Amino acid sequence: MAEDLVFARKASGLVRGLDMWDAFGAGLMTCQPIATLWLMVGIALSLFPTGNLLLSIALGAVTAGIGAPLVWGILSGSMPRAGGEYVYNSRILHPAIALGAVFANILAIFYWNWFIATWLGVPALQLFGQYMGWWGFADWVATKTGLFILGTIAVVVGYLSVVFGMKIYSRIQKVLLIPAIGGPIVLIIALFLSSKADFIGNWNAIAAQYDSLKYADFINAAGPLPTSWDWHGTLGAFSGVYALFVYNYAIAYLSGEVKRPDKSLMGGNILAVWVPIVLAVLTVVGLYRVAAFNFISATAQASFGAGVEGYTAPFSPDYLTLSWIASGQSGWVAWAIMLAFVAVIWLEITIAILIIGRAFLAWGLDRMGPKWFTDVSPNYAQPVKNLTFALVVFIIGVAVYVLWLQSNLSGLIGGGMQFISVFMITGISALLFPYRKNVRGIWESSPYRQWKILGIPLVSIGAVLYLLFIFTFLYFSFIDPASRDVTGKNLIVFAAAWVAGLLWYFFWKARSKKQGIDVSITFGELPPE
Repeated sequence: MAEDLVFARKASGLVRGLDMWDAFGAGLMTCQPIATLWLMVGIALSLFPTGNLLLSIALGAVTAGIGAPLVWGILSGSMPRAGGEYVYNSRILHPAIALGAVFANILAIFYWNWFIATWLGVPALQLFGQYMGWWGFADWVATKTGLFILGTIAVVVGYLSVVFGMKIYSRIQKVLLIPAIGGPIVLIIALFLSSKADFIGNWNAIAAQYDSLKYADFINAAGPLPTSWDWHGTLGAFSGVYALFVYNYAIAYLSGEVKRPDKSLMGGNILAVWVPIVLAVLTVVGLYRVAAFNFISATAQASFGAGVEGYTAPFSPDYLTLSWIASGQSGWVAWAIMLAFVAVIWLEITIAILIIGRAFLAWGLDRMGPKWFTDVSPNYAQPVKNLTFALVVFIIGVAVYVLWLQSNLSGLIGGGMQFISVFMITGISALLFPYRKNVRGIWESSPYRQWKILGIPLVSIGAVLYLLFIFTFLYFSFIDPASRDVTGKNLIVFAAAWVAGLLWYFFWKARSKKQGIDVSITFGELPPE
């Protein structure tokens, strides 16, 4: 049959050995709780100092907090194959659109993880060294040599954690979930055990030690900053809180390896969104317990923005340091921060390598790439060549990033690329999924086809909520005057990635046609398991 010629094999070579908790772990580790909270406060309030983070999280929770699990849970449970959004978008919309989108996503993943690999040096080990008084160590990890060596170690360890099989990955992930979730909880406890008077006293003691700005002087030096919130800043804070709601999508890349996908994938997606939401709410409440609204905004300016003249303490005054100060410079908090970062960096890079390996595999099964994309090791049930390719690009990219691309706002640029090319496009796919004739057979066999409200499929309702959040984020992160000078100039990168993806599709379609194979006949069916 024609399909037998198009698909490289009757089975993908992968094994369904993961459970709901593994799926949840993959989504949570891509969110990276402690790093997401760090970026949430720093990015949101440095760009929009009048943002009310609690309201911003609440608005995200009633849109993307509901929509994201429905979109990704229903799509992945209906099409439980490795390859993520490429599989859904190629079947529901068009393979050319799917390739354009996934090319941008792969570029964003590479960029994100070059950035994330350097977090092992800064902030994780640098802050730990500073908190412990190991000044020589803290200085070295922040050098270009230190960042490259530590980043390379992070990438290699991530590769080794997955290349020998998913059983090894699953065991490592279950252990590292403990510090990944436990670290932010320790910081929340520190914030709730401190009073505002205690925090101000601790801050002023450090200011006296380093001839820096006392609490009130710090606010004045950063100002004038508003003492209350407004709606513009609160919606603009989506530029920081966004990571709480969207990185559950990584589960979709492993959906071909999850047992009982109809239940496990939905459950994993719900947990991967709502656990970060709960941690974020408690963190923000804790921060506003110990310090004034404009003080928290001032710390974001000092750590992620233009800085605050006169602040001379050696610690970046970000959410991490504020929690440590609230604890009275506790060693327990210092260790919790460091171990939480090590855990999320380790597994985020591991999952990024997995995502690239699964994306290439899915392309290869559709004859949208060279045949070696579909080579799966019979010993490890892993596409080892794909994973090794990702390893090499990551190592080269870390060197490039360390030498030329460092910026605290780099993650927002990568996030924007994913919002346009992955989350928005997939949200549109989810909206149209029940209504597209070319996937009617897939929809009719979906375990969620009867999930409706007033006759409207729940996946479409979820998609509307999801897209509402996405469009708000895109406006305030790339078009609003407060952000466009920082991020808007990078839109050319998005366009280049899409052009590359479209060219890739038409090249491989034409190549297959010369061999007498029409690949378009397979895009109404799912790839092999």
